[in-house]
Parts: sequence; structure tokens; C-alpha cells
Amino acid sequence: MARPIVTFTSDFGYEDWFVGVVRGVLHGIAPESQVVDLVHTITPGHVAHGAFVLEAAAPDFPAGTVHLAVVDPGVGTSRRALAVQAHDQFFVGPDNGLLEWAIAAPGARVHALTETRWFRSPVSRTFHGRDVFAPVAAHLACGIALSEFGARVSDPVRFEHPAPSREAGGLTGHILFIDRFGNALTDLTEAALRAEFGDSFDGFSLEVRTHDRRVHGLSRSYGDAPVGTIVAILGSSGRLEIAQVGGDAAARLGLGEGDAVRIGRHPLHDIDAPPMRD
Repeated sequence: MARPIVTFTSDFGYEDWFVGVVRGVLHGIAPESQVVDLVHTITPGHVAHGAFVLEAAAPDFPAGTVHLAVVDPGVGTSRRALAVQAHDQFFVGPDNGLLEWAIAAPGARVHALTETRWFRSPVSRTFHGRDVFAPVAAHLACGIALSEFGARVSDPVRFEHPAPSREAGGLTGHILFIDRFGNALTDLTEAALRAEFGDSFDGFSLEVRTHDRRVHGLSRSYGDAPVGTIVAILGSSGRLEIAQVGGDAAARLGLGEGDAVRIGRHPLHDIDAPPMRD
């Protein structure tokens, strides 16, 4: 039997003992589990960052994986704690939009965590990652049924962000995440581009615009152009990214989360124009 996988995402950082303590609780309940740290440097309290990380990372894990996510500025308030079964995986975290990708899945089962017998005792009012979410994630990894943790709910908090829109023969989306390399990841997915421009769309015939900048064509890799070139690329997460070869595109172009990005076909006389540089 394969060892269960529990991923762990948080805004705890590494300066304190919080990550280690949560891992200790996980291993204490599910000693055979493999704990995978996704990221613990989410901007403190930035639920949207955590939601993006889960959406980008979870598809790469096998069925049965338990994803523990703690970005919880409402800890100790009346906000609920949730466990969700979706995409053949489990997701455990606060009811604040963090688990949006799981909740939005067709057929998702969302349960409130109310059965305190599964929690660590006593439950701190400020550390539910250790006392509520980690024990539940560990018990799920041990095979405890989702229904044992509490009743199913139909009104979880949803994380709403603007969906890409169609206009004038193209798509307009937004930057969702700036990674540590300065690449700007958008909500324009490869699936959305194929739906808009056809399954066999030619990336060289497209133009990407953000702020007052234009990028002609989609590159196949970050190294397709000379150092210093601004490129648009479909990255490993299946999303359109704006990047700088050998540099930080976000800093150079002044890009930030929420900025609009437009993609469409550009005039034929522009097809052979080189990628933008300055």
C-alpha cells in the first residue's frame, strides 16, 4: 500500500517554529504519511496567494492526496473550518476562499469541521493550523471518512476574482501571481486560448498587451530569445505568463496583481516582428 501524501501550504514562514510543530502533529497521527511542503512564504494573510498555489500545484499530485492549507487571518473568529473532497483529493483549511479550486469543482463535497473528537485538545484560539486542520488532514490520510468530521455544507465562502472576458476578437485577463523570478502569471489558461483561437492556434500570430507594452507571439521556452527580451509563454501551470529572459519582468514593467493582460491576433504585417526589448 502506498504511503499517503499530505501537502502543506501556509503563510507561517520559516523564522518561527510553526511549520515544524504542524509537521509534528501530522506525523504523530499519521506516521507513515509523506509530508510535502509546497510553500510557507505566502504573504501573511494573503488568501488569494494561497488559493493560487493550491490551484497551480494540486493537479500534479495523485488521487488520494490530502492538501493542508493554512492562510487564516480569521483564526479564532466565527469563520468555519472545512474539509473538501474534489478532483479525487482532499483539501483542509479555513472557510475564507482559500480552497476555492476544490470547492468550484463539479461534484465537490464540502464538510464543516465540527466533530471536536478529531481535534487536538485543547484547541488554541490562535493556532488552528496545529490544533484543528493538521489533525483532520492526518486522519483523512489514515482513511477516516470525510463525513466523520462534520455535516455537509452548501454555502462555503467563495473567492471571487474577475474572469477573463471576450472582446473585439480577443481575451482580456488579469495577473494573479508574481513568482520569485518576476514572472507574471495570469488567469488566461491554455484551455481558454484554445477555446478562443482554436485547438491548433498558432502562437506566433498572437499579440499580448499589458500596460503600454506589446509582445508579439508566444515563446516556447524562457530561453527562446536573447537575454533582456520580454516574452509571453504558456508556463508549466498551463497559464499565460509574461517573463523577461534572464531578468525580472514584473519589476522592469511595473506589473502587479490585478493588472489587465490582453491577448488577440495582431495584424499580418506584425507577425514577423521580433519580441519586444528595450
